[in-house]
Amino acid sequence: MAHHATIAASSVLNGTLPRRPGPDVAKELGDRYLLRYLLPHQVGAYTSGSTDPHWVTPTAYSPEETVSWLALPAPRFPRSYVLLLKPDGIPSIWGPRWVRFGGGIEYYLPLGFPATALAFPWEVEVR
Repeated sequence: MAHHATIAASSVLNGTLPRRPGPDVAKELGDRYLLRYLLPHQVGAYTSGSTDPHWVTPTAYSPEETVSWLALPAPRFPRSYVLLLKPDGIPSIWGPRWVRFGGGIEYYLPLGFPATALAFPWEVEVR
């Protein structure tokens, strides 16, 4: 059974988002994946994990929907690839929060994610 979390308003600052370990977020999401959508030049860049901060969402979108629902930068590039991340393998997850100027939900991974959090060691094409 999934646990429910309050979704922070889009105006809530990053530093004040709830901070939780990945296993707690996994329970909240009913063991669903977090999705990290990619620009074309990012394909292959994170298949060994990453220590860079990342924004992720629990919601699947078509390439044409990603930019508007997630208010992504580089809006001329639909996101046709995504990494599927297992939240229980990510040490620190902040959120959730409604996306500012979008309509989706986002989580912040301030420390990135280890390779072991990848559901597959490659990107999945979105259609």
